[in-house]
Amino acid sequence: MRRPAPVKRTQSAFSDTKEGKYRANGIKGGGSGSHNREFCRKWAEKRNRRFRGEVSVDAGLVSIFKELVTLFIIVGVGYGAKKARFMIVEFDRMLSRLVINLALPGLILGSVLTAGELPGRREILLTFALACASYVVLVAVAYAFTTLLRIPAGHRGVYRFMLCFGNVGFIGFPVISAIFGPEALIYATVFNLPFNFLVFSVGAWFLTQDTDGDVKVRPSWRTFVTPVMLACIAAIGLALGGVHSVPVLGDALYTLGSITTPAALLIIGSSLANMPVRDLLGGPRLWACALFRLLGMPVIIWAVFHWFVPSGLLFSIILVLSGMPVATNGTMLCYQYGGNSRVMAQGTFVTTVLALVSIPLLVAFVTMVG
Repeated sequence: MRRPAPVKRTQSAFSDTKEGKYRANGIKGGGSGSHNREFCRKWAEKRNRRFRGEVSVDAGLVSIFKELVTLFIIVGVGYGAKKARFMIVEFDRMLSRLVINLALPGLILGSVLTAGELPGRREILLTFALACASYVVLVAVAYAFTTLLRIPAGHRGVYRFMLCFGNVGFIGFPVISAIFGPEALIYATVFNLPFNFLVFSVGAWFLTQDTDGDVKVRPSWRTFVTPVMLACIAAIGLALGGVHSVPVLGDALYTLGSITTPAALLIIGSSLANMPVRDLLGGPRLWACALFRLLGMPVIIWAVFHWFVPSGLLFSIILVLSGMPVATNGTMLCYQYGGNSRVMAQGTFVTTVLALVSIPLLVAFVTMVG
């Protein structure tokens, strides 16, 4: 797939990280309305050329496949580390606390403070509104799904979490870049702000409701006043205020946050090592949840929103991100807020395996309807 020429700008010292590569390769935020209209026009032309067969997405799919293989390798390292007793349950819990309370807040703030450019305030508010509206639909569907499948009461929170929250960053960003080009990633980054806020409020609340979790948490307002929640609120405020490109502080926070994804994957692998090999793939309910997460949710989001949201870049991005595998931080949240880490790790593993097949189908669907 041909991509736009990179914008000539100084690369930061962190351009060798995943999101750093995207920023260094010319991610533009489209700060003015005219720039946004021009970018959307070019994207529409690229989509039409794909329909005519002039542009192939094969290279993008190969890139996505490499990202998934990278994920499996790190999960495998975590699995082996538990078997070799380099990781134990108490270490998993402490590492989860470290990531959630220090690394992840740094990543959230750093993603804004290292952005070369942000969309205009109108585009940010529109992205927020569409993201929040989509999560309202996802939560409603998750409640209906767990009722129809008669998920046991002790596991309903984990299943609702898996249905609502996907892997927006590690897998979602490469998919967005492959389909729409790296310029579109700034909109995915803005979409990620309400995602982070909701996953640590609504998602955490889901897990506190489970009676079969790793820890017992009595939820109160203090449960949700955490460093990551404060970072989410601050990041939203910074984005709306147009604050970005803060070199030293932004790079420091982003570097701190760069341990989030590998640590989360190690914890998933370690959690999978706690169960027999025959149980890694879960049961029929888990597979039904996985297939619905990957293929059913994007169709539902399209069916609900296409009546009043015009086809275009933002709508297509939301469709893509609604079909990602289960978020990797779900297992860490189980250690902090409750919820069964075994079921969460199974769901993350199964949805990521199935994504090898579902993502090409999702790309075809979005190209057709977006």
